[in-house]
Amino acid sequence: MFKENSNSFINNSSIGIHTVSADGIIEYTNQCELDTLGYEAHEYVGHHVSNFQLDEEILADMMARLGKFEILKNYPSKVQGKSDVKYILYNSSVYTENEKFVHTRCFGSEIDESVYNIFYNCLYKD
Repeated sequence: MFKENSNSFINNSSIGIHTVSADGIIEYTNQCELDTLGYEAHEYVGHHVSNFQLDEEILADMMARLGKFEILKNYPSKVQGKSDVKYILYNSSVYTENEKFVHTRCFGSEIDESVYNIFYNCLYKD
């Protein structure tokens, strides 16, 4: 399909990519996500996603939807970066084996707080 090694393609992507296990542990992240958040790999990978997601309600909703194998499209999230809060728009799905949740496939792009508020209000409007 393409000539580049798939690991190089993913790790050097210009969009943040990470995987989260069914029990919420960050299993992998690419360099773009680390650069966006300001962490070294050991500070992020292997830790529970709740250590970084700032809105418990959002995290619970994301994990519940993914637990039902729903696809998240343009899902807004506040994430604790190493030095400040980052606003990330996620697109995510679940990789399964034998119909069991193995890990997420998350792609995230940093957005401005004002854009975050627009997406958040659309997601949670009454």
